[in-house]
Amino acid sequence: MLNAIQSSGVPGVIAPPVATADFCKGMRHLAGACVVIASGSDSERAGLTATAVCSITANPPRLLICVNRNVRAHEVIQRSGAFSINVLAHDQEFIAKRFAGMVEGVSGEARFAEGCWESGVTGVPLLKDALVSFECRLEQVIPASTHDMFIGEVVGVRGLQEQDGALMYFNSRFAALK
Repeated sequence: MLNAIQSSGVPGVIAPPVATADFCKGMRHLAGACVVIASGSDSERAGLTATAVCSITANPPRLLICVNRNVRAHEVIQRSGAFSINVLAHDQEFIAKRFAGMVEGVSGEARFAEGCWESGVTGVPLLKDALVSFECRLEQVIPASTHDMFIGEVVGVRGLQEQDGALMYFNSRFAALK
């Protein structure tokens, strides 16, 4: 990145990164839509709650997700070569908590016991009553410290019906956007 800045003609400034605690405190003020990223098939499924999702391009349709290498879903995404991004509705906090590991005794396949899940064309789980579900074929993996950025080509979009609002995450709390 520094090379890109310097090659653009802007003088490069070398500064150390901020303390992790300060960064985390600042990021609490960046509101994000809650999604469940899911992957696998009927024989092996994994998922996690996230806010690290970003649109890259509309043509061709590409989305980016960031996943910690230490979570099981990371391995399942790489192995299956596909993933879904399920945008949660304002009343689906219970799903967000299950996939965030916030429900005691619920992990792995048990996370999928709540909600109506179906398989997409790639076999990945799609949350039928999400605001919208994007089904993606894995196109590229970019390493980034403890995480990998997965770029997916969108091969399906489901659930474009009108709903009351989205589930957001802000200041370490879930909030409904209506």
